[in-house]
Amino acid sequence: MAGTYLLEVNLCLAVAILLYRTAFQGLTFFAANRLYLLFAMVFSMVIPALKLPLLPGQWEAPSGVAMRFIPEHAWPEVIAGHASQWHLPDLSYILWIIYGCITAWHLYKLFADMLTALQLIRKYPSRKLGTVRLVLINDEIPASSFFNYIFINQKLRDSESLRTCLAHELVHCRQAHTGDWLLVRFLSACCWFNPLMRFWREAITINHEFIADEQAARQAGRFRYTHLLLNLSSSTQISTLHYFSFYGQIKSRIVMLHQTPSRAVNRLRFLVTVPVAALMLFLFACERPAGEASSISEYLNKDLVGMWENMNRMTINDNDGKTPRDFPERSGDVQVCLSRLELRADGHFEMQDATNTHKLTGTWQSNSAGNEVQLFCNNEKSGTSVIALQLEEDGNGAMEAWQHYAADDKLSAGRVFYEYRKL
Repeated sequence: MAGTYLLEVNLCLAVAILLYRTAFQGLTFFAANRLYLLFAMVFSMVIPALKLPLLPGQWEAPSGVAMRFIPEHAWPEVIAGHASQWHLPDLSYILWIIYGCITAWHLYKLFADMLTALQLIRKYPSRKLGTVRLVLINDEIPASSFFNYIFINQKLRDSESLRTCLAHELVHCRQAHTGDWLLVRFLSACCWFNPLMRFWREAITINHEFIADEQAARQAGRFRYTHLLLNLSSSTQISTLHYFSFYGQIKSRIVMLHQTPSRAVNRLRFLVTVPVAALMLFLFACERPAGEASSISEYLNKDLVGMWENMNRMTINDNDGKTPRDFPERSGDVQVCLSRLELRADGHFEMQDATNTHKLTGTWQSNSAGNEVQLFCNNEKSGTSVIALQLEEDGNGAMEAWQHYAADDKLSAGRVFYEYRKL
């Protein structure tokens, strides 16, 4: 289900970025931090789509881990898949249309920024420098890069400043930082409702700058490089470009430039990703074995919830030489379904006959496929009795059910056939 997948992706992204901010953000292992962020983004998208068995060779359709941990009343009906039958289509279309429109708007802004960068490439002259191209611009934007294109202000006459800016932007180009940034922008567009995506964008961009600053400062010297950052700082921004000195990041970059390198022992922190990844894999990708999931368990198939009316009931007794059962006159200890059966989403049911006031209540369970149901009937005199049904739906709101019963000392074994239709 698309809604469940989307929510599970966002749960994975939330866990990953919170772990990063808690354990890794302050370290000077910039390359390792970048690998973690990239792996976490891809991991978060892939894991909810996987179906891994807990035991070899056994598979079960995903059960939606998000639904197991979020209270049902807190879910929009279209996401949870628990809506009543006639409300679901209209509400699902409305919610998906809203989501689609907002996502399309964010994607439009992303493509518009990319188009702006391409227009700058076409607008100004350029020249080749090794594997990259220098685009000589005016004051429209500060020094920046986009894939293998480096935008350099033509008025930047100071050769030392020019070499330092080029060294910085070359790191972005050679390490393909633009690809990372476009990926996180795309995820942000699809997950616009997730407030933690802001942390993802900040983490990716500032980590790119730390990597480029570290290498460029080796050539220019930390103090001279810091002075150049302050002199060339600018608030102008096209969000798909990597800027040499974007004003909003200057303070963090200068602090990190002069920070004492992290001790090698701190690399052990990255080991925490192993149990976290294993836990996420277990929660979001692993499913129960097919044999276990298909048995009667504490599972409520939502397609069965509602009011069912019995249109036909037929008793078929086995020819075992015992007295045939006749419901309700000669039923023995076997309980059968009444003419109206209401299965409720909270796990309770109620049955009653249309011709009299006879009523039964209790709880119900089904298997995940929805073709087996158990009704646990409350009875003050005889205690709890169980009605086990084998179901087969025809897809048109009708359902056939078979109830098998065993023989006792006097009465025969047999089965009861029901034909239900949903009201």
